[in-house]
Amino acid sequence: MSRPLLKSEVRAGTGKGHLKVIRNEGYVPGTVYGHNKESKNVCFPRKELERLLTKYGVGASVELEVENVVCHAIIKDIHRHVIKQHVLHIDLQELDAGEKVKVRIPLHLMNKAAVESSIAVVQQQITELEIQTYPKYLPQVIEVDASALKFGEPMRVKDLAVYADANIEVLHDSEEIVALIASPSKEEVVEEISEEEKLRKLY
Repeated sequence: MSRPLLKSEVRAGTGKGHLKVIRNEGYVPGTVYGHNKESKNVCFPRKELERLLTKYGVGASVELEVENVVCHAIIKDIHRHVIKQHVLHIDLQELDAGEKVKVRIPLHLMNKAAVESSIAVVQQQITELEIQTYPKYLPQVIEVDASALKFGEPMRVKDLAVYADANIEVLHDSEEIVALIASPSKEEVVEEISEEEKLRKLY
């Protein structure tokens, strides 16, 4: 499975003053930690990190380079500026190839337009799935085809392909609903009728 490479540099300083200097120099401070591993204070080139985060987010798997050594890691937390939304700090967890990891993976519904209409909308109940597996089996995202959805037949966790994957343990209840087809709410219907009435009055 191909994973993006994220290069970092070890930083020696700590404290608000040091972090401000790091950010002014075009870097984003971060922390790398792991089970039975010493935590490291690092920093990442801002432009490269921001570019990576346009495609990947919390839970994503990356190849992390620290002091010319590449290890497998996952993005655990991203701290952003409340207003400007640029990245202020990022936390990553270094993984051991022989140790299982528990992580939440984004769940994306594909092909919703194939079953949606003016009287039917797809409601997604779960946006991420908690799984446990070895690092080499970690997916970046779980894609689910919604085109087979039917009224009265919700898609449940046990229906997902990942649930049947022998290499991945899904930690959600097997009967939990992932997505279903529902009728638009009464408010939406009223709003649509209201718009139609307005058009009639205009013409």
